[in-house]
Amino acid sequence: IIGTTRLIVAMFVLFAICKPAVANVVIKGTQYMAPNCDKKIQDLCNNRTAGTLEEVNVNPRQCQATCTYKPDPNKDTRESGGFIIRERNYERVRLPEGMPCAFSAKCNKDGNCICKSCDEDRSPKPPR
Repeated sequence: IIGTTRLIVAMFVLFAICKPAVANVVIKGTQYMAPNCDKKIQDLCNNRTAGTLEEVNVNPRQCQATCTYKPDPNKDTRESGGFIIRERNYERVRLPEGMPCAFSAKCNKDGNCICKSCDEDRSPKPPR
């Protein structure tokens, strides 16, 4: 029983440490989108081989997001050509069809931000 208790306590501590690390993904560029879009956008960045997801930079009008991954949790930088640079991997993903991208506009299946009402001919009516 003591061994089982230790295992449960160790798993709880591990969960308490790891869970906040996953939840701390910074999502930028969604300030004019509904809050529930953040989770859906974050789920698009699922390239586990690129490393740990660190940041998502959304460009709604381009219907795309750039996912930033940290490949090695123990190293933040590396040397390249005599310079110290941040060690990161980047992946560009397309926002899903129907995702809002601008006022009254949505992303289409081709990754374009389309506003149907903007394409309609809505000439101003002359005053009465």
